[in-house]
Amino acid sequence: MDDTLKEMLIRQLQDELDDAKKTDAEEIAAQIQRTGFHCLMCGRCCRRESGDNRVALVPEEIRRIQNGLNLEMYDVAEPLNIEAESPEEECSLHAQSGMIDEDGNIHTFGWMLRRKENRDCCFIPDERSNNLCSIYELRPLMCSTYPFYMEGLKLRTSECEGLGKEIGIQQSRELAHMVLERYLCELKDTILTYENYSSFTTGLKGKVITGSNLKQGYLNYIVHNSEGKCRITRNI
Repeated sequence: MDDTLKEMLIRQLQDELDDAKKTDAEEIAAQIQRTGFHCLMCGRCCRRESGDNRVALVPEEIRRIQNGLNLEMYDVAEPLNIEAESPEEECSLHAQSGMIDEDGNIHTFGWMLRRKENRDCCFIPDERSNNLCSIYELRPLMCSTYPFYMEGLKLRTSECEGLGKEIGIQQSRELAHMVLERYLCELKDTILTYENYSSFTTGLKGKVITGSNLKQGYLNYIVHNSEGKCRITRNI
């Protein structure tokens, strides 16, 4: 990403943020009530077998979970990564998109909740009859607002069996305020991430190094986020 593109993206996001701040929470609440929603506690949104269950995090959310459970950062979060069927496919996709530098580091943007080896959320029990989140009171806004989210100043919904169920106006209002809070938070976080972003050099050498690392059972990442960048190693 060159500086011209970076500045253009920041301007676009800043314009969207300015408009988002004017959004009427009551109108969002009315839309939520018309749509209807009731959580069925099925746990499908937490488990990979039901689809993409990646949960994006901002650094403040990571620290809240860390402090609440006395965990290390990497017990909570991992690089927000491409959803691939295997580490080999993941590396191939990163290489195709030019996100591997000359030292073999994979560059990603932001964090997500850590997942188990089977790619279920690490805070959901393995027992399929128990869908109680172990960090429910500390869960990120992406979880609290599911299946609703804002995109392009419009309310959107993800796939969920609880949609269409009756919801009260007070619950709709509470949910609307969280949806707006999440939207503003995500826009601010993305703007800061781009502002902190620094470009890197790519090349065939880096892809070879990444391939070698993969064969040895690990991958190196550089995570660009709103607080700068962080280099971590992930065991495969």
